[in-house]
Amino acid sequence: MCALAVVAASCSASQQQDARADPNPLAVTTTFADTARTTTSLSEEVVAPAIAEPSTDQAATTTLSVTEPTNASTGQSCQRLLESEDQPWVVVNDGVMGGRSQGAITTETNRMKFTGNIVTDGGGFSSVRRLLNDGLDESDRLQLRLRTDERRYEVLLTDIDSQAYRVTYYAPLETEGDGWQVVDVSFEALEARIFGRRVDAPSFQPHKVTTIGIILADGADGEFSLELDWISACSGTL
Repeated sequence: MCALAVVAASCSASQQQDARADPNPLAVTTTFADTARTTTSLSEEVVAPAIAEPSTDQAATTTLSVTEPTNASTGQSCQRLLESEDQPWVVVNDGVMGGRSQGAITTETNRMKFTGNIVTDGGGFSSVRRLLNDGLDESDRLQLRLRTDERRYEVLLTDIDSQAYRVTYYAPLETEGDGWQVVDVSFEALEARIFGRRVDAPSFQPHKVTTIGIILADGADGEFSLELDWISACSGTL
């Protein structure tokens, strides 16, 4: 099992340029700067408040770029997403829109711990994400080993095509209790959104992935805590 090694570091001003993540989509380039244009070709249905652009508060090195096979069980094949120091995790909060939510990354027993405090007045979200440009080819789902405080976290993903429309794909992390557990997230369960609005967009394309992350935007004030041991890209029968 490959653990996530995380070392906190300061995030440069260049990483803060126009980083767009709300509880909702972020279009991310290699510098977390969104240079794409929104078009009118995607139809929108409001399902959450529109959120302004977030601040990028913290970077940390961790694991997730090169892959290695994990033991297959039942008929599934999984590739563990491994360490990449040149593509660090970045904490993205709601500060740019006047929000006061806070998030931070630390390391405990070689696992990434994402903690902070959500303030719904002015934003109400905190997320951790990183660039990822390989590792999901031929996969149909993610598998994560994690432990949460039972709040409603979501996985977020972008691909190179969705960035052109500022689309991000989301799916809930369905956990049971607060103990360590393995959670599967099917790419078929992903929902396309632009700034908190569901949109009619093409399906997520794993082979074109550009960003992976976890976000908390459950509409509740208060402290939060999530620990992440590993993430794998899987295919085949569970």
